[in-house]
Formats: sequence, structure tokens, C-alpha cells
Amino acid sequence: MGRFYDGDIQGKFWFGIQGSCDIECLVNVTPVTYYSWHVCNCVAEIDWQNYCNQCYDSKEAHIDSAIEEEEYEDESLYYEDCTIGYSLDKETHYEELLKSMADLKKKIPEEIIAEFEKIEQNNDILDAFTGVFNHTHQILNKRDDLPENLSELVARYTLGYQIEYCLRTTDSCNVSCEE
Repeated sequence: MGRFYDGDIQGKFWFGIQGSCDIECLVNVTPVTYYSWHVCNCVAEIDWQNYCNQCYDSKEAHIDSAIEEEEYEDESLYYEDCTIGYSLDKETHYEELLKSMADLKKKIPEEIIAEFEKIEQNNDILDAFTGVFNHTHQILNKRDDLPENLSELVARYTLGYQIEYCLRTTDSCNVSCEE
């Protein structure tokens, strides 16, 4: 069990250590809440749609389906997903991210930072499931004299490392985070 993030970067939030909104600890950004349509579960763009026009010819048809499926209890055709999204761009967020990463670097033991510096700069960084961060995280498991919040700092640094690479190489980074 756990919460995942995906989009331009992929990974899993550290269970019991890292919140879904951890990106906000790295840069000043406001998340977007995602919504879906009842019955069909399509993405709901509630700012400009009042029913799913991909699946239904009219709002009334969508309401009828929602009533039939017993998904129209609160008289709303959409529901809030358990997902938030972040859209970061190099021009707005990169310098702030670099500063946050530098601040984190001062709080993380050198031997862990040294492992991050050994990581080959390629697209494997974008997907934490490739194992690219395994060596950096193994040090946490080997020592028991580490500060209490170190796991939180390393989790955040790992997420920031991915975002930094993404922004540096593509100028933008879009991430969906399970809540």
C-alpha cells in the first residue's frame, strides 16, 4: 500500500514519512484538484463543462445515467478524485528549487549526498522505480545514528532531484500525486 506520483516523473511517496503535497516544501506552487464524472469516470473539466460531453449528448442524459447507477445523491455529476496535480516550469520554479535543494543538502550527511552525485544523469532519474536511487537510500537502512527527520529530508531531496532533472532537461514538470 502506498501513494504514488506520476506524470513527467514517477515514484512512490515514502510511507508514513512523506506527504502527497511534499512538492510544496520545495517550491511555492498551488496544486490543482482533479475531478471525474460520475458513471463514466472521465476527467471532469468542471470550470467549463457541466456534464461529460464525451459520453453523453446532454446534461439530462448524464443525470439519467447517474440516477440509474445511484451516483447522483448530492445532485452533482462529478466527484473529487484523490489526486492533486502540479505544473512546474523552469522559468518560475527552477531557481527556487535549486535553493531548496541546497538547503536540504546541508542537512543530509555527506555520504548520502555523495551517492546522489554518483547517479548517472539520464532519464532513469525520472522514474524512481528504475532503482537509480537504491544506493542513496540503502545508507539510511545501514545506520542507526542518523537524525530523526533524515528519512523525510532524503525523501524530499529525492523528489526534488527528479524535478530538478526534469526542469533542467525539458523546461517543465507536470506531476499527479495520489492523496
